[in-house]
This record gives sequence, structure tokens and C-alpha cells, in this order.
Amino acid sequence: MKKNFKPIYFIIALFFLIPTGCTYNNSSSTDLLVNNQQITTTINPETTRSDCDTLVITCIDYRFAIANQEFINETLGLKDNYDHISIPGSISNLVNPETRELLFSKFALSVKLHLINRVVVISHKDCGAYGGSVSFGSEIAENETLCADLRTARTLLIEKYPTLEVNLFLESLVKEGDQVRVNFEKIP
Repeated sequence: MKKNFKPIYFIIALFFLIPTGCTYNNSSSTDLLVNNQQITTTINPETTRSDCDTLVITCIDYRFAIANQEFINETLGLKDNYDHISIPGSISNLVNPETRELLFSKFALSVKLHLINRVVVISHKDCGAYGGSVSFGSEIAENETLCADLRTARTLLIEKYPTLEVNLFLESLVKEGDQVRVNFEKIP
């Protein structure tokens, strides 16, 4: 009879442990969902308009996300005046004929609805969509490939939307002492 009780004790223990473990979850997102709270934030009144000047296209790589926002908002002066599309590989999918039309369909919405007249494309070195830096064999080959793809992206965008101004940037991680910085290079 003792053999039959062991599985029952185990199931009873799990019954009490699982709910206990869940009560110790300190995630704020579950609190928001459980309490059905509303979150609001104040925006610049200018952002309530229905158009903006620029579409910015970047890669999703988290290593560059904060630097991209600072560069776009502060250096380029686009704060509150741009649409932002972040896609894996940034331009790799645009220069690939198999995925190009899908991306153009997304760009078309921004260009049409928000009256875009400028596109900023930011690509970066060591991009996973290309297989990372190691897949190029050398820094020079990587730089040449990415710059060529950026220029191809510009040509494709201008062919599709002849009135657009297209600005290209290539970014890279640069180690300076103990710090890592993001360097932006404008591509002519």
C-alpha cells in the first residue's frame, strides 16, 4: 500500500508548489495584465499630425538600437518626424529579389500615408543576416559588400519612388579603451 501513496504525495506536492512558485513572479507585465491598468505617456503635440518627412530603415540588432535612436533623433534632427521600419538585415532583404516586393509593400504604406520624401537607410557591420563579419573573410570585403548593397538599395528605392532623397549610413561597433561605441559613416 505504501507504493501507491508515493505518486499521490508527489502530485499533492506539485499541486502546492506550482501555485506558490507563480506567486513569486515579480514581473511588472503580469501585474499590468492582472490589474488591467492603462499606461499613458505624453507626446509632442506636433506628432498628432498625419504626415512626416522621413522613413528610417534599420536592422533589428539590439546592439545598435539605442545608438540608432540617438543618431536619428539628435544627429539627423528627425525627432518626432519619421517613420521607423526595423527589419532583420536592414538592406539584405531589400537587395534580395526574393524578399524585395514584401519590403516595398511596407515602404509603400509609409510613403503613401505619411507623405515621405526622404529615406534614411542604416546598415551595420557584423550583421547576422549576412552571417556576421566572419562570413566576408576580411574587413575590406565586408565594407565593400555592405556599401555596394546600400548603394543598390538606394538605386532600387529611387527606381520605385523617383522623387525620394535617399541617405545611406553604415555603422560599426568600435572599441575605445574599455568602452564600445557605435560609429556612423555616411555612404555617398
